[in-house]
Amino acid sequence: MAREAVSNDRRLHDTQDLDDRIAQLVSQIRSAQQSMESTQSRIEDIKNELRILLELRGENWSDDLGYARLTSEGVRTIYDTRALDELIIKDPLHYGWLKDYRSESSVRSTVQVK
Repeated sequence: MAREAVSNDRRLHDTQDLDDRIAQLVSQIRSAQQSMESTQSRIEDIKNELRILLELRGENWSDDLGYARLTSEGVRTIYDTRALDELIIKDPLHYGWLKDYRSESSVRSTVQVK
């Protein structure tokens, strides 16, 4: 009977330890997420200013460590390579079919920094 009471007390203590540690980790994650959101917001503000400066400069910028450049806004075209390979292998005389496997997606302009 005493042994059972000790076992239950240990389980409650272990559960409390687990809950305390879980609460600590959740708190750390929440804090880190808030910090990341703040940092991401600051990075976006800095990139917006950098975009303006690069546009004024009229060209990309680089140093020994990397670069800062603008990527153009536009449409990128991608192809289903597996389907195109099959068409080319099976019927190489009909390249007109390529347009049926063409898809486009809009890509917004970005600032890249390395």
